[in-house]
Amino acid sequence: MQSVWLRGLSGADKEKRKGEVLAYRNAFDDLREILERNYKPKECVRDYTVPNWEHRQIAANEYNAVLDDIMKLIDLNHKER
Repeated sequence: MQSVWLRGLSGADKEKRKGEVLAYRNAFDDLREILERNYKPKECVRDYTVPNWEHRQIAANEYNAVLDDIMKLIDLNHKER
């Protein structure tokens, strides 16, 4: 579980929140399936002759990064480094 779920909490409040988030596990598993099915990572832009290819590549990179961040957030088994 990422620490953002518990940020700013301590003691009993932190444990209570941890229990609440863990109770969302089934919903997060369903959400993961929906995201994997409907929101595929964007492919790299390989046609460098297209005008503004670099902007398209930046957009794909940002989309993929956000998708990855969301998947990590809802993966309650994921450990932060």
